[in-house]
Amino acid sequence: MQEIMVKTHLIIKDIHDEYNIKWKDSILNCDPLLENGKPTFIIISSTSRIELNTIDIKTIEEYAKRIATPKGRKAITSDTSYIYIKSKDNTEKLIGKVKRTRIKKFAPMYDAIGWKE
Repeated sequence: MQEIMVKTHLIIKDIHDEYNIKWKDSILNCDPLLENGKPTFIIISSTSRIELNTIDIKTIEEYAKRIATPKGRKAITSDTSYIYIKSKDNTEKLIGKVKRTRIKKFAPMYDAIGWKE
């Protein structure tokens, strides 16, 4: 006797994130507004906004990675967060983008429906 299996739906086997960081050269051309001797960076994504008063670029990249939240049920979803710097003339200049892509890998799920001789 052999069991009869039918493919019913997909299950998620693996989820991982990929990051792509692109810096622009406009950071060299701006005159940043200094607070406590440090420039203020603004990170904006589709869901939130955060201001950081720091000079540590690794910290800025980490917050930009965390704040980008891909949503959806597709196999590949992405979200982008934008990094701005405050200038003395009360404007915000874009200096970088962080794109977070969530990739899901699927496997088929089989259910038994009966037996065959």
